[in-house]
Amino acid sequence: MTNPVSRREALRTAATGFGGMALSSMLAWSAGQDRARLYDLKSKQPHFAPKAKNVIFLYIGGGPSTIDMFDPKPVLRKFDGKPAPFEIKGRALNGSQQVMASPWEFTRCGASGREVSNLLPHFQKVVDKVTFVRSMTTDRIDHSTAQFTLVTGRGFTGFPALGSWVSYALGTENQNLPAFIAMGDGATIGPRAHASAWLPPVFCGTSMQADQQAPIYDIKRPENMTAEKQSRLLDLVKQLNQEQKREHPLDQELEARIANYELAARMQLEAIKVADLSRESEATRKLYGIDQPGSGGFGRLCLQARRLVESGVRFVQVYGGGGWDTHSNIQGQLPGLCQRIDQGMSALLADLDQRGMLKETLVVWSGEFGRLPTIEAASAQPGRDHNPYGFSMWMAGAGLKSGFDLGTSDELGYAAVESKSGHSDVHATIQHLLGIDYRRNTFLYEGRNESLVGVTPARVLKELLA
Repeated sequence: MTNPVSRREALRTAATGFGGMALSSMLAWSAGQDRARLYDLKSKQPHFAPKAKNVIFLYIGGGPSTIDMFDPKPVLRKFDGKPAPFEIKGRALNGSQQVMASPWEFTRCGASGREVSNLLPHFQKVVDKVTFVRSMTTDRIDHSTAQFTLVTGRGFTGFPALGSWVSYALGTENQNLPAFIAMGDGATIGPRAHASAWLPPVFCGTSMQADQQAPIYDIKRPENMTAEKQSRLLDLVKQLNQEQKREHPLDQELEARIANYELAARMQLEAIKVADLSRESEATRKLYGIDQPGSGGFGRLCLQARRLVESGVRFVQVYGGGGWDTHSNIQGQLPGLCQRIDQGMSALLADLDQRGMLKETLVVWSGEFGRLPTIEAASAQPGRDHNPYGFSMWMAGAGLKSGFDLGTSDELGYAAVESKSGHSDVHATIQHLLGIDYRRNTFLYEGRNESLVGVTPARVLKELLA
């Protein structure tokens, strides 16, 4: 016999094999235990007493120019049309260094005296309710990667969205509606902005529109099917699903399909009821401007978002539509974009407040980055390039210091210089306000406990808390 194996070598090799089998068995058992307990959207206890019960995330994808909206920089006028006093880095090599002051006037508003652009007359009336983070940064300069960072904490695809992590941790109060709903459009990354990725599919965001007749795709029973026929069909599907489940007890997709069939049946009445904005008073409909051209669409989404959290939905993500990528003709584009969202988002804050809901509802407004204080290129209609180095976002309600500003950017609004904050800090803070310890909200994936923030340094922005 060539290359004989010694008794010692045989035992060593076998022991390693036995250990590997034992480890594999334990990991499989652990995965099975985790999976077995995850397919449930029933309301769960938070890690500690929460300030917020629900979240409405106004997602303004495309890079809104916050220095033209609510973060004025008077020094820009001094250098308007001139080279910047220090280097401004954009995406392109040798990008323009010519400063462009904001073309719009700002007005001091409310008790806080903050300056808000006249592009946002409705927001000027409610700005005292919000908390600004004026020192946001991101390590991504292109839309897709920055948007993934904004909503999933990673600069690439394949990770669960913020709303999925929240619904995974807390479930929802209304078992007749999804825990996580996404409305509208405007994300470069499409529906991946509200996807659950490798979290169980039951935690994926459900797409919904402000359409009373069909708020969710294929939600209505076909005209030629009676309630009795539908009930018999669902009973048959349930029996088949249960048989399949017995054969494949760890199939996540099957579990999600079963849960979704059951939820869809319950939603047929509940979703249509929530989407019926005619149930609102004329004063409320007028407040949101739902019949106004240009702004009515976003106003309807914001009103429906309020109705959803009022009905117990845990997390609502509202997209602010496209067009915010103002590389050129910002002076021609930004007024219409601001008009689109101004009344709806402002009405949402006022409406939640007057109903006493702002105390327990967290409203978040953010884009993936801002815009540079310089023009992108010399032209008759200049615009601004992407700015990941310093931009603003805001939050409101749920135990935050209203009228408070955290951090600042430099005198031109180019880079954060004080209390620099990143998306992982915001993700940690949102979870903290919901009573979730962001370090404990984990899921076993590929042999490790993953979380929303991952290994990225993060901290709760406690300066914002009242």
